[in-house]
Amino acid sequence: MFASVAFRRLGRSAWAVHSVARFGAFSHHHPMNLKGFTEQECQGLLDLAVLAMYADGHLALVEDARVQRLLTAMGCDSDYDRDKHYDAAVSRVSRHSQTVEVARAHAATLAQVFTTREHRRQAYDVLSDLAASDNQVAPQEGSYLAVVRQAFQM
Repeated sequence: MFASVAFRRLGRSAWAVHSVARFGAFSHHHPMNLKGFTEQECQGLLDLAVLAMYADGHLALVEDARVQRLLTAMGCDSDYDRDKHYDAAVSRVSRHSQTVEVARAHAATLAQVFTTREHRRQAYDVLSDLAASDNQVAPQEGSYLAVVRQAFQM
């Protein structure tokens, strides 16, 4: 279900740049503002984003570029820092990806780290944007977002 670290290391950066140029991934989006997010909320958002990326079983390059943008907003300015945090998120989330039910239960657990309504809304907006970034929201992604929305009590 999860992309291998080898795939990411071999081609993510070049392909992400290609996808941004090809699809205009960032041209119409506001900068992410994670000011005030705790470290736990940032980690929870990253884990939720990784789960969202793989919810439909298809990794779109533009989705990977969005996660890289999220990592930059979290303060990961170097490729090394982004790779380190991304690898850690994949490692944390992969053990919860064996079935759709386990992944959804983990998403609901992760959603509990967001303590304010505003942070839950911002996190949901990031996830919704990520799911729609490849110009389609697959039924599995819509179902995943519904689980998060319910956990966020939205």
